[in-house]
Amino acid sequence: MAGIYRTIAYELEAELGQMRLEGKLRLPSEDELCRKFSCSRQTVRSALDLMVDKGLIVKKRGSGSYISDKAKKKSNKVFLIVEDEDEYTNPDLIASLKPALKKFGFDLTCISTGASYDRERDALSEVISACPAAVLIEPIADIIPNYNKPLLEAIHNKDIPVIYLFSSYAFPEHSVCIREDDIEGVKTLVSYLKEKGHTDIACAFRLDDSRGLLRYRSFVDALHENGLHFEQQRAFFFSSKERREMLGGSEELLLKIARDVMKNASAILCQNDEIAYRLQEILKKERRSDIEVVSFDNSYYASTASRITSLGHKSRDLITAITDAVCRKGYVPAPIAWHIHIRNNA
Repeated sequence: MAGIYRTIAYELEAELGQMRLEGKLRLPSEDELCRKFSCSRQTVRSALDLMVDKGLIVKKRGSGSYISDKAKKKSNKVFLIVEDEDEYTNPDLIASLKPALKKFGFDLTCISTGASYDRERDALSEVISACPAAVLIEPIADIIPNYNKPLLEAIHNKDIPVIYLFSSYAFPEHSVCIREDDIEGVKTLVSYLKEKGHTDIACAFRLDDSRGLLRYRSFVDALHENGLHFEQQRAFFFSSKERREMLGGSEELLLKIARDVMKNASAILCQNDEIAYRLQEILKKERRSDIEVVSFDNSYYASTASRITSLGHKSRDLITAITDAVCRKGYVPAPIAWHIHIRNNA
């Protein structure tokens, strides 16, 4: 199969770190690699030649292939660039990801951008200087143009894998993006609400985030599939800036959404738990706890006293997808499945 040698080269490169930890310098023989990857000797040789060209290994006539000095000096750092490493679901993600990467010889370094493109630029510049094994990026807002594109391309040109979490900037091309199965997730929530007797369902999604727009499109499709009518007046949108204002205590937008929902809907599907929780608190103040609020992430916002029905996924599925992407260049992860956690609203 054309290009399979590249996949083999990527997998072998990912194994070099563990080999060094075990004190092994010599790669398996060509015969052993043929059996391991179920391929021809020529395919194995093409993979090894690619690794030689990248300076990762050296071939010694009559002896085999060995890890090169350049490969020994390769960084074992993995950078994680997020909006706030101490906020929302990120602490749990980091707490699980650090030991998982450690098993493969990688050390995780986290950088918070505060949703600032200037701070993101500084973080990307640090990545270029450190030349890590990989960089994980949670985009600030992937719908609007990002002037940090040259830095991301520079990272790609240094052969540092760029792995996006949940949404992706459009560059570098063919970058890995680890996503959840939002289409099926939205269908699950809409079907759940219909089964509970809700026919007038509203939604609140981010408009400068591809996840928000995908969930909105999936919401409209799910209504049609369930024989429910779509009303534009039940669709609400917010930006990254407005999200941060809400998290900072501003209730202006949430009050508007709540008042419109009270007039036109009996339930609302939210972008995530942090928005759902704040909206539900306002509805309680307005004595409208009859309006059902559902959302994504199954975070502490949903699982405590708020009792919000929310979609969550198995932590190990996300962590496995990330570690596989770091360790295996060219890895294409399948969307992570959502699972509904049904609760009765307080």
